[in-house]
Amino acid sequence: MHIAPSPQAPRADYRAGVASARRQRLFAGRAAELHLLRESLLGTPPGCQVLWLHGMAGVGKSTLLRRFVAEAREAGKAVRVVDMRSTAPTPEGFLGALEAPGGPAEPDLLVIDSGELLGPLESWLRDVYLPGLPASRPVLVGARRPPSAEWRTDPQWWDVLHTAVLGPMSDAEAARLLRDRGVPEAAVPSLTRAAYGLPLALALFAEARQQAEAEGVGPADAPEDSPELVCELLRLLLRESPSPARSDALAVLALARVTTEELIRHTLDVPVAEAHALGNWLRGLSFVQSTTEGLVPHPLVRRFLLADLRWRGLEKYERLHRVLHAHVTERLTRRTGGRWALGAALAHLGGVSRAVREAVEWEGTDRLHVRSARAEDRDAILDVLGAEHGPAAAATARAWWERQPSAFSLAEEGGALAAVLVAPWLEAGATGLPDDPVAEAALARTRERAPLRRGERILLARWSTGSPAAAAFALTTLWATVPRLAVSWTCTRAGRPGLPTLLGLYGQRREAPVTDREGEVVLPYVQDWRGTGFTAWSGALFERLLTDDPAAPTAPASGPAEAELPWPAFAEAVKHAYRDAQDLRLLADSPLLGTRLVPPAGDAVALREVLVQTVERLSGSTGQRQLGEVLEITYLSGPRSQRAAASHARLSFSTYRRRLAEALAKAAELLRERQLYGVEVR
Repeated sequence: MHIAPSPQAPRADYRAGVASARRQRLFAGRAAELHLLRESLLGTPPGCQVLWLHGMAGVGKSTLLRRFVAEAREAGKAVRVVDMRSTAPTPEGFLGALEAPGGPAEPDLLVIDSGELLGPLESWLRDVYLPGLPASRPVLVGARRPPSAEWRTDPQWWDVLHTAVLGPMSDAEAARLLRDRGVPEAAVPSLTRAAYGLPLALALFAEARQQAEAEGVGPADAPEDSPELVCELLRLLLRESPSPARSDALAVLALARVTTEELIRHTLDVPVAEAHALGNWLRGLSFVQSTTEGLVPHPLVRRFLLADLRWRGLEKYERLHRVLHAHVTERLTRRTGGRWALGAALAHLGGVSRAVREAVEWEGTDRLHVRSARAEDRDAILDVLGAEHGPAAAATARAWWERQPSAFSLAEEGGALAAVLVAPWLEAGATGLPDDPVAEAALARTRERAPLRRGERILLARWSTGSPAAAAFALTTLWATVPRLAVSWTCTRAGRPGLPTLLGLYGQRREAPVTDREGEVVLPYVQDWRGTGFTAWSGALFERLLTDDPAAPTAPASGPAEAELPWPAFAEAVKHAYRDAQDLRLLADSPLLGTRLVPPAGDAVALREVLVQTVERLSGSTGQRQLGEVLEITYLSGPRSQRAAASHARLSFSTYRRRLAEALAKAAELLRERQLYGVEVR
């Protein structure tokens, strides 16, 4: 049976030609990449036998290959293209594609697109098919992943296989592509930044804007605010509909600063084997980078995965966030290994709040590696501090290094110094401290408000340089792990953006400025950790941040309330309260009634009960029994005369007076601790 040629064939060829011409006309940039392909594959002889061009999904590999194929054909080369998206990954399927009608039987150039879909066929190409090709017939492979290790370890390929990475477009190239697509000039800069140089994203953003204008609606404020655009981009990047388990793994990847198998296992509550399989799947995605700490997604993909997760249901978004936060907090406060990475992971989760994201730039901070400083880091650290804070600050920091080198931490990016934090800890009565007015102010103000107990510490974050996010990573680590931490002072400077706002969002109290030795005005933010541990503070803060309300994440429930009375006034009030303990009318005027020693509705009777309990604690304590007895005899049940009280206590009057002063001072300390911590301190 004879079938006449279709009269539509010439028209189809015409349409194909028009489409090809349009592609070439709209092709933007990639001059350097095209030059590399020409030099490597179109020369006589070719510069290499196999060129493997790889890059993440959406970076424009197929578009570049199409443009290069058109150039090669214009140069008179016979080109055969095998697209693995439409080719079975078997020797038979591949050979069938080579023999399909419409292409040259003996091509001068073989191009394989979507090489990541070769699968088991890759070994057949490497070991069987490609070694049989003549050296004059080069092969170009475009793939999302680099060639497997077997290529690089086989000597026969060392000199004939070349690899090249296709990176994102430059800003100028991206802007040209958007303009060619008719995007208004005013929108070009924001879309260029949002696309990170990925041609796929640029094309989709331009199309979405055109569609919105055609429908008479304004474009979304940001590309990730359009659910349809988010869904389409993720579909093209993933090239599959993930299973529920894989979707959950993608959610962890998006939420966590760095993802590990252990994090997947705990967050998703899956067996070790399943977490391992999910981790391997994530590692194989072209937009996921493997680092020394774990897996990190491309920033554009992270944003779109988060948008997709929120769109699909806030309940799951918030639940996974809470599970991650609880797990990382528990690991960090255990003070086990990897504390710096865990502190960074916890601080990163605070970026769930729009207010926090607006205060500090978090993007790219997954490349920061925080660690304790080592002896060989000292000079570089002091140079950085001197450059940013002045030579006097560097000299003071050197003195702190001599006394407490463990107070220094740093963040590196690509092995280079990126940020520094100097945070020594202080104890009451410490001697030999550097001449540092800020340290003196921290000790003095803490002593006035609520003296430190034996062994308690102030963490003085004296200087920081570099990214505020890096400072947040290190500070979070120290707040959670410094033993016996009572108070933290974090010093900032006027005009330094980011960190002061972030500390305010964390609910830390802005103290009165302190003038440094070099005349610099230091703005301290203070947190009292006594009474509420780091875990409770962090959990309360995170719940506020999770609301994503810019007005909400301030003043989280944290530590004890600021003492209502300075220490000297408090101690004096305790003396007067004991003197008035037998007269409830006088006791009703005590300023102690305005403190946390008594409930909000408490009266003089409640205050007297607290005074009595404190005496009982002293009387029941070994080594302090006599102090309790002196208070009991003098103010609660004994004679009203001090001489009579001394006689009743069987003490000389001078000894009695000394013991009474000691007893009142000790009672004031116990009551202050009870006020701060909300419990009776033994």
